[in-house]
Amino acid sequence: MALTKGAEFKRGWATLLASVTGNGFGLSGLAFYTFGVFVVPLTAAFGWSRGDAAGAASFLLIGTAITAPIIGTLIDRFGAKRVAVISMTLLAIGYGLLTQLSGNLAMFYVMWLCMSLAGGGTTPVVWTQAINLWFDKGRGLALGIALAGAGVAGVFSPRLTTALIESYGWQGGYLGIGIMLIVIAVPVIAFLFNDHAPHDHALGPETAALTPSVAHVRGGMTFQESYRTLEYWKIAIGFFFVSAIIAGIIINLVPLLIDRGLSAVAASEIAGVLGIAVLIGRVGVGYVIDHFHAPAVTRLLLIGTAIGCFLLSLNDAPTWFALVAVLSLGLAAAAEIDLVAYLVSRFFGMKAYGKIYGSQLSIFYAGAATGPLAVGKTYDLFGSYLPALYAATGILIVGGLVVGSLGKPREFTVQQQPK
Repeated sequence: MALTKGAEFKRGWATLLASVTGNGFGLSGLAFYTFGVFVVPLTAAFGWSRGDAAGAASFLLIGTAITAPIIGTLIDRFGAKRVAVISMTLLAIGYGLLTQLSGNLAMFYVMWLCMSLAGGGTTPVVWTQAINLWFDKGRGLALGIALAGAGVAGVFSPRLTTALIESYGWQGGYLGIGIMLIVIAVPVIAFLFNDHAPHDHALGPETAALTPSVAHVRGGMTFQESYRTLEYWKIAIGFFFVSAIIAGIIINLVPLLIDRGLSAVAASEIAGVLGIAVLIGRVGVGYVIDHFHAPAVTRLLLIGTAIGCFLLSLNDAPTWFALVAVLSLGLAAAAEIDLVAYLVSRFFGMKAYGKIYGSQLSIFYAGAATGPLAVGKTYDLFGSYLPALYAATGILIVGGLVVGSLGKPREFTVQQQPK
């Protein structure tokens, strides 16, 4: 007899909690949501332009795009826990090394590229692999909760990092983040994260427990079969453009809000609303896609975000316009990686999940890598973020229509492990 949704959560709570923590402290959480807080202090310290400073985020995302397919293969072979613990430790060391910056912009780029390569095992490809193996009926909600760790980081990290910078300088901000990774994230992952799938009661007692290393016994497509489908490219192309826009606006959000006349503290507080929206949105979207058509949900969210970007472009608009826009950005960010993971598992199954999701995540991050640099350079060229906001409005609508045109997800049967 298959487990109920409640029973799945009772059984997998420890792995879920560790996934929340890992995602919050990893590249998709703290690194991403605190990056923009350092833009103004670094430009003041070294005389860089905003586009130059924000451009390092592109190298962060390029490295993540490169490692995503590799990480998918590594966790299938060596287990997700081992990869995650090592990667989180290396990421913490990278933050410590950032305190030694001397104003060399090229070195700043190289360091973020190296940090993204070393920290690739802290990205959603690790956490979603385990969640998809532990949860079925509550998969959407579980994925939303696991990836909501980034939303938690988005709520608290901009304000906390700003306080650290104001008290100890940008070096103190980087060092503080590195210490948190070592003291909190690494122990939680090491003791609570379980990369072995539980016994599948739906198959009967004769079926052995499955681990990521033998995940190919799950039903689904091979990697080669998946990329020959129209669904694969709709997901890839749609989220490529969406990720570029969302990453570009979020990375530049604090300086964008400062240009609207807000103080650095006020801008970071509104940026914290982004994290609240991501937190609520990921759990909410996860719950909704367990009950409604996921592509339709995505289409609605992205069109709403397009409206939010347009609101940010309005001159002399009231502050609550910015709050609404930031909320819409947070909801879109909530719909991104969660939905890619969910759609991959439903349309292509778990047979080659690591490779398929890793390849999709690579395309996703390739899009995200172009966004921060493009938005930053647009500011340098025009002296305003308005052209980028106008482009974002149109691109989000198109992306929503592409992903929203997906049909009904496939149903795969689980093959029993050969004796």
